[in-house]
Amino acid sequence: MEDWEEGAAEALERMGGFPMADAHRGTMRIVSLSEPRGRSRYQTCAMEVVLEAPDLPPEPLSTEVVLDRRYWPAPGTVLRARISRRRPRMLEVDWDALAR
Repeated sequence: MEDWEEGAAEALERMGGFPMADAHRGTMRIVSLSEPRGRSRYQTCAMEVVLEAPDLPPEPLSTEVVLDRRYWPAPGTVLRARISRRRPRMLEVDWDALAR
């Protein structure tokens, strides 16, 4: 997303009282994750991650997401994320980056 688009989206979130309106731009670093099983294209992936953003202490998190097996990440992968200031475990992750 272009910078002006991100700024406009954040302004609309603040005006609308959206829970992520106070979010920091940061990263989610994958520490460990489960391996894909079987041949199904979309699978549940359990992972241990660390959320990192300016002015926030690193926040470890255990989570599960459904991923496309073709773009399964590796430990050490870092993805851009927006992390809530009030609730650091509330986040939006750029999962599309795995396919790029």
